[in-house]
Amino acid sequence: MENNKFISYIDEIAVTDESSKKITIDNLNLRKSSSTKDDIILTIPKGAEVEIIPENKGWSLIKYKDTIGFVYNKYLADKKNEQTIKKYVNVATLNFRSGPSTSYSIISTLSKGTKVEVISTTNNWSKIIYDGKIGYVSSEYLSKSIDLNDKTSTLETADKIISYAKGLLGKKYVWADEGPDTFDCSGFTWYVYKNVAKISIPRTSKEQGVYGTYVSIKNLKPADLVFFDTVGVKDNIISHVGIYIGNNQFIHASSSKGKVVISNLENYYLDRFVNGRRILK
Repeated sequence: MENNKFISYIDEIAVTDESSKKITIDNLNLRKSSSTKDDIILTIPKGAEVEIIPENKGWSLIKYKDTIGFVYNKYLADKKNEQTIKKYVNVATLNFRSGPSTSYSIISTLSKGTKVEVISTTNNWSKIIYDGKIGYVSSEYLSKSIDLNDKTSTLETADKIISYAKGLLGKKYVWADEGPDTFDCSGFTWYVYKNVAKISIPRTSKEQGVYGTYVSIKNLKPADLVFFDTVGVKDNIISHVGIYIGNNQFIHASSSKGKVVISNLENYYLDRFVNGRRILK
């Protein structure tokens, strides 16, 4: 009842305290109150301009056309920033943060070549829109275009990683070893990336499983790392890692085989697949 009174009051007052913003996500729900549990009045398309009235606890009361209701603030951007600039990530992995400093939490990580919309730049931090979310990244890691030559270089590096890894086929599996003649699973991946790509990834499979950029099984590319839950019940706790080599195969230091082998990503391993991670730029 109180909410209905509030909406009626807002509808009648002058709009001098209102400001215009735009929607940053497809089909944003306009609700009767500031709660995801309340009824949806209608959905608003991405890019639509809305009039903002007050903001409260992460929600804004807005007027869209002739309808008033509540939307979640993080899907709104200032109208004056409507003309965003498209830029591309130019580093292997870039932290997408909730605020303009390294003290803010990480929303996600962006891989090299990812396209983002830059809203504004202040003190070497860029406020961007990515995947319908607004956050911040360091400006020095954004470029106006993709370096096609560098993309070719990435493909060449992936080929070298796979070739180098295959050269280690048959090397013995020894727990906690990291080469050059014996390996455990994460020691193998750590050794290959260190020697070919000159990238120092974390040492354990659990740590490697959150390094780089997430890749789904259907989007795996050669040289991506693939992770599995091979211990106990299938609860997605990473215990094994290998390097994807294409054609639904991966190379890894297998404890059950006692050596570095190539396996198919099917049956046992498909059933225990947790996620993929992209390390290359």
